[in-house]
Amino acid sequence: MSMPDIDIDFCVRGRQKVIDYVADYYGRDHVSQISTFGTLASKAVIKDVGRALEMPYSEVDKIAKMIPPPVRGRNVSIEDAIKQNPDLKRAINTDERVREVIEIAQRLEGCSRHASVHAAGVVISPKPLYELVPISKTARDEITTQYPMNDLEKTGMLKMDFLALTTLTIIDDCLKSIERETGAKIELSGIPLDDRGALQLFAEGKTEAIFQFESGGMKDLCRRLKPEGLEDLSALNALFRPGPIDSGWVDDYIERRHGRRKVRYDFPELKEIMGNTLGICVYQEQLMAVFQKLAGYSLGEADLVRRAMGKKKREELDKHKENFLNQAMERGYDRSKIEKLWQSFEGFADYAFNRAHSFSYGYLAYQTAYLKAHYRTHFWAAVLSNELNNTAKVVRYINEARSQGIQILPPDVNASLDNFTASGNSIRFGLAAIKGIGQSAVSSIIEARGAGGPFTSSFDFTERVDSRAVNKRVLEGLIRAGAFDSVDASRARLFTAIDSAIESGQRSRASGQTDLFGALAASMPAVETPLPEVAEWAHNEVLKGEKETLGFYISGHPLSGYEHVLKDFADADVDRLSSLTHGAVVTLGGVVIDLNVRTTKKGDRFGLFQLEDEFGSVKIVAWPDVFSRANGVMQNDTAVLVRGRLEIDDGGSMTIIAEEIQPLENIRERSARTVILHFDVDCVDEKRLERLHWLLDNNRGECGVIFEVKLADGSIARVQPNHLVRVKVTPALTNSIKEIMANCNVELVVQRANSASR
Repeated sequence: MSMPDIDIDFCVRGRQKVIDYVADYYGRDHVSQISTFGTLASKAVIKDVGRALEMPYSEVDKIAKMIPPPVRGRNVSIEDAIKQNPDLKRAINTDERVREVIEIAQRLEGCSRHASVHAAGVVISPKPLYELVPISKTARDEITTQYPMNDLEKTGMLKMDFLALTTLTIIDDCLKSIERETGAKIELSGIPLDDRGALQLFAEGKTEAIFQFESGGMKDLCRRLKPEGLEDLSALNALFRPGPIDSGWVDDYIERRHGRRKVRYDFPELKEIMGNTLGICVYQEQLMAVFQKLAGYSLGEADLVRRAMGKKKREELDKHKENFLNQAMERGYDRSKIEKLWQSFEGFADYAFNRAHSFSYGYLAYQTAYLKAHYRTHFWAAVLSNELNNTAKVVRYINEARSQGIQILPPDVNASLDNFTASGNSIRFGLAAIKGIGQSAVSSIIEARGAGGPFTSSFDFTERVDSRAVNKRVLEGLIRAGAFDSVDASRARLFTAIDSAIESGQRSRASGQTDLFGALAASMPAVETPLPEVAEWAHNEVLKGEKETLGFYISGHPLSGYEHVLKDFADADVDRLSSLTHGAVVTLGGVVIDLNVRTTKKGDRFGLFQLEDEFGSVKIVAWPDVFSRANGVMQNDTAVLVRGRLEIDDGGSMTIIAEEIQPLENIRERSARTVILHFDVDCVDEKRLERLHWLLDNNRGECGVIFEVKLADGSIARVQPNHLVRVKVTPALTNSIKEIMANCNVELVVQRANSASR
């Protein structure tokens, strides 16, 4: 028998309170967190060895990239990579330096690289810990065991996992938001378990931000299964694991669930155990019950088999297998059937959930889906507030909310609280979302607004808030984020008047403290200082301010206006990259941000930047040859089209190695292969034709020209001039053509991805 495995999930804000409570209750020297050791995986160890041997980074990186990407979350070992990748094997056989790196890396692979603190593990001891196990202190003065989790279990110590679950915090925030706006207090324990709206989200795969169900693979399973209750959600939660997926049990479960495949049991006794999961072993409890029923195991013995399977301890498994087969055969069961059952269990047990765990998570997912279905603005406000530090998720969730018709409003000094808030069919940014604005500034603004009502101007604002918390930098951030738009729509005028507003606030406070007639002055209406007349910011400047202060675009996006261009020239966006495989060649548009120009050892310049579209951002690497060709357009905030190869590392992070980068501006003109001029025959006269001939002759290039003339009877005459008449298409040329030929429609036929697009 072993100590129980106890996992408990807490609200993010409550986890530390629980740890402190346990430490106070049992004694600080009886409670500790647990050490964990990061190991050298295949790619990481190759890079470390290459660095130690002083190999150029580009060469080491080339070797590391020959390791295939992880398979279902598990790294491919160097040994397996050599078998799978002939290029790696060839490099080892032909390059002595590569062979040296691989030989050393194989000896070090799997070794511990560094120590850290386990994300959730806490150990509780009946005696002071230092009397039983070695302990250590981290750089942050945290007491941890020197033994990792598995070794602690061998000593008989009680280990518990105190997990901080963001979903619990989201649910709590959502319920408080609903009560604050509507006065309704929702008791989730009383919601119906067959709610049509909640289950419809699962059936349609609309599970963004729903706990455990928002991955692409899980969405696909939901659409195929169309869950009808908690039993289905629990089963999906347990089955969406590499073991059941690889064994084909997931497909089998779905087919049986819809009646397309007959439910079968290898042994009649299994119907009692697996009846509620359609004859498929889904939970750990079912696995243990099979050993009890078919081979007479005790619960303790069955648990030992389960643990051995989960940890893939081959020596123990061989012993258990022989015992299981012999004991089952003694009870009269056929050996071949029992062996087949054992083999299916080996693949399954590695990732099996226990039923309580799976059902609890399924119920939590159902609760979030219920809130999303019936209180969507409150739900999304809570989600955004709790994911604020994850820019990629926030961008995705904002787009999802907008697609549901929810309006996303900028922060507002007269309406915002600290976090995202729901109001009607809109969600407003919180003041805490603005970069560089601390909690003291947010509290000061909300307190001043509560005491004196809405702010009427930036001067009124500076006179009423605490100047120690709200300084010039804070005021700049508020204006650029759009938080003063309700006071005055001109961000340029507000920004120009910042110094005057601050000085006015300082004078007002000084006057209130020193003027003998302060009481009289306070009762007199304030004289508003007019804002200076200055030119409005360009739209791109407004967007840039929002991006820098909020991390997102609110009033628009730099790619707005390029929709038709991207439809013609791009075949992917950041959101769709996750569905592609390592090595895929993609073309996508976006805005250059965080450009970092570096130099190779040879002195050649290359660029690293993030390409951002409306769905998120992805890292782009432009090596020297590509960078030199695109150097003229490689600037921050420039809209570009990137074609390149997608690379996915061990952790799932994506990078595109650029092969071509070009500006989106005028890309249609640059890519045009034919220009077709549509006009009525009435527009044609000798003078216009002479001017048109002169214009085309003075804009020679590689693009063919075709005239399509609408005749008096309505028919179309298609005329192609001499094949030598070819032009360079520019916006200036198309505008000049329209000036010469009244009501002329200029159509560009462009070449994209082996197909013509108009």
